[in-house]
Amino acid sequence: MRDEPHPKDFNAEAELPNGIKIEYTGLRPGEKLYKELLIEDAEKETKYESITIAVVTKVNWKGFESNVGKLIDSAYDRNTSAAIRMLKKLVP
Repeated sequence: MRDEPHPKDFNAEAELPNGIKIEYTGLRPGEKLYKELLIEDAEKETKYESITIAVVTKVNWKGFESNVGKLIDSAYDRNTSAAIRMLKKLVP
């Protein structure tokens, strides 16, 4: 995995080795820094259509840890189909 710099770490203008120029202009109005993944119906509506509130999602941590362990085992065994099955189970 390569360690890429965060956009704010760039100079106002930077150039990559292949000649591509990057100009960092900052966030645009309304632009998000990140997006949260909401699981199942873990959101509550507000009077504003575009705004929702995340509610606490209860997680079976023992089951989650077990599934993560199975995913890791599948990856070490290079068992692609089992790894994909576990990913689908972990990420609904």
